[in-house]
Formats: sequence, C-alpha cells, structure tokens
Amino acid sequence: MIYWLESVDSTNRCLFARRLPRWDALVAREQTAGRGRRGRSWESPVGGLYMSVVVENDSLLPLRAGLAARDALQPHCSVRIGLKWPNDLLCAGGKLGGILCEIDGELAVAGIGLNLAGEPPIEGATTLEAAGGSLPPAANWQARLEPLTTAIIARLRELVRLPAPEFLARYRVHEQLLGQPVAWEGGRGTALAVGDDGALEVRTADGTERLHAGEVSLA
Repeated sequence: MIYWLESVDSTNRCLFARRLPRWDALVAREQTAGRGRRGRSWESPVGGLYMSVVVENDSLLPLRAGLAARDALQPHCSVRIGLKWPNDLLCAGGKLGGILCEIDGELAVAGIGLNLAGEPPIEGATTLEAAGGSLPPAANWQARLEPLTTAIIARLRELVRLPAPEFLARYRVHEQLLGQPVAWEGGRGTALAVGDDGALEVRTADGTERLHAGEVSLA
C-alpha cells in the first residue's frame, strides 16, 4: 500500500514511526526536514518525488534502490540517467536524486528523493524538467507521481531478488565514476570497479584501495 501525505519532516522518519509491513511505502508532496547521508539536509520543495519504502535488509540496498529509481525514471527523459556510487542519480551534469537507506532493528527503509520539476533546489543539482524530461500531466500531484512510484517499487522488488553478481553486472553499466579521477576524504585516485561486495575499488599512488562508504566526487 502507498500512503500519500501533503507534508512531513522526513518520509524515512515517518515510515519508521508507523512500523508498516514490507513493501508498504509513503510519499510526501514535500519534506520540511529531509535528510541525506551522514545527517546532511536534503532540500525537498514541492515538485519532487520524496518516497520511502519498507524493504528487506541487504548490504547492496543503496545500489539496488538507486538502480530501481534510475530504471523507472529513464523512460521519461531522453538524456541518459547515470549512477554515482554509492547513492546518487546524475543527469545532464547535475545531481538528479539521491538514496538514503536506514535500518532500525529488523526494519529496513529505502528513501528515494528525485528532483522532477521547477528550479534545481541547490547548486550542482538538476531536475527532470531541466534535463528535457517530464512526467505525463495528471489531475493532481498524487495522480502524477503514482505511476513513477509504483514503477520504482516494482523494479526494486525485481532487483532485490537478483543474486549479487547478476545485479552488480546491471549496476556497473550505469556507474559514472568508473575510469574517472576521484577524490574522497583522505585520498585521491582513479575509480576502477564496483566490487562483488558493492565496494568501490580505486587505484591510488600506493596501490589499490577499496571504499565501502563515504562521499566520493570527481577530482
């Protein structure tokens, strides 16, 4: 079941509070205190898709959720949508969306935020409309977002059933960092591959390093 709310502080926080069953989801028209990774704020004005879905815990969940969002959104945009390890969607040189997965006991939640319409919320971001895409018109915001929301959930259900090697083969096709010079806290190098455990493998001046979490940017 999908629950629709006009405004919440955070869809992840609200979903945890409700303790809903697996694959139930919550979508808000806006978030007043949206969160990104590492406690950062996530700008969530009216015009985006802000959703959270209850899922089974999986070490590859951020990558699976990112690919599910990418695959569901791509038919609505003629420009290629890519992924940036571990949790961003990129399009036309800007950040189109992000993933925040959280765990509370046995409950896992995948939060997905996508910039769809209007002005990009922050510098370095873009929107689906700015990239030349759009969702079909509809009578109201719920009707406009429901097909995309349903498609993301359906795609995520497919992807979580895939064995890690098969899933990662599909993910790597869309990863934008591979072969590029990158920087992270404490290091610089060249992104080589996404490993079989989902880690980002990078070549540095001292050899090969494996990153399991953290912010990575193009150097």
